[in-house]
Amino acid sequence: MAEEEDKTEEPTDKKVEDARKEGNVGKSAEVVGALTLTLGSVYLLFFSSATTNSIKHLMYFSFDLIGHEMDGNAYYTLFDTTLTTMLVALSPLFVLIVVLVLIGNWAQFGFLVNPLKLDVGKINPLKGIKTLFALKKVIEAAKLAAKLFVIIVVMCLLFLLTGEAFLAMMDKEFYASLEAMIILISYFLAAILLIIIIFAIMDFFFTKHYYVKSLKMSKQEIKDEYKNMEGDPLIKGRIRKLQMKMAQQRMMQSVPDADVIITNPTHYAVALKYDKTVNASPLIIAKGIDFLAIKIKDIANENNIPIIENPALARALYDQLEVDQSIPEEFFKAIAEIFTYIYELKK
Repeated sequence: MAEEEDKTEEPTDKKVEDARKEGNVGKSAEVVGALTLTLGSVYLLFFSSATTNSIKHLMYFSFDLIGHEMDGNAYYTLFDTTLTTMLVALSPLFVLIVVLVLIGNWAQFGFLVNPLKLDVGKINPLKGIKTLFALKKVIEAAKLAAKLFVIIVVMCLLFLLTGEAFLAMMDKEFYASLEAMIILISYFLAAILLIIIIFAIMDFFFTKHYYVKSLKMSKQEIKDEYKNMEGDPLIKGRIRKLQMKMAQQRMMQSVPDADVIITNPTHYAVALKYDKTVNASPLIIAKGIDFLAIKIKDIANENNIPIIENPALARALYDQLEVDQSIPEEFFKAIAEIFTYIYELKK
């Protein structure tokens, strides 16, 4: 219990990814059900004419057989026609349901491919009885009971409001009564659907909250995870790449402050800055080869920074010195000539 109370930290990305690989994701079945029912109802309401016509033709075909002598071929024809018609009529709805289930799951946690594993422990009936009384099971049962209670209450209220209209239908002609009854039933179904949608939205946020809470970590777990990651060669490689990328970004941001760019002229570029109030000699603030060299020269052109071609000097500075390092005495003469030339240009 004390261990659970210590888990106050938000789960790390690695913790979430590991849980995902194990198939542990924050999934709300209510969202999938509500999405399927809603769009399935929209399909039946607005796009079901082909389905209705197919079923209507099947009914006409069946009525035409009344009074005819039925043999083996007739029964086969009836079965074949019925099966084919129902498949054609209902296959769009079945495909829509499958697609909606996939979309409902993908929208919550993306596509997850996790191999199914046989867990012998789950076959144990005693363990199943214990699981039944777990907090999650109790919560699911409470949600179902609450949803059924709300639906029953709303249905009773609707029936009280429409009871007189329902009784009045009985005095009308058959088709008029049937049409009015369909409209009334549609109101009931719409109310149920609205309740399901509201519960699905509530369940989505509750599931996300419960999922994150179940993955929370203690400070010690985060420290242990970080130590393990430090020893992972793959993680080390990623960290090095990230550090290099960040260093390059910082380096490129300092190029506009350069006084001159020395190139070879295509493959090497070294940016120098000289502020006598800060350093006794010029400072290398950026350097690069190939793509980085081109990038440095592009930034220099955008900021009207002089670019001097000196292949031997550019290569020597790149090979022997690092970024943020001052120019050593051996390069003073060559660098002084370049800065003198630049100052003359500025005059």
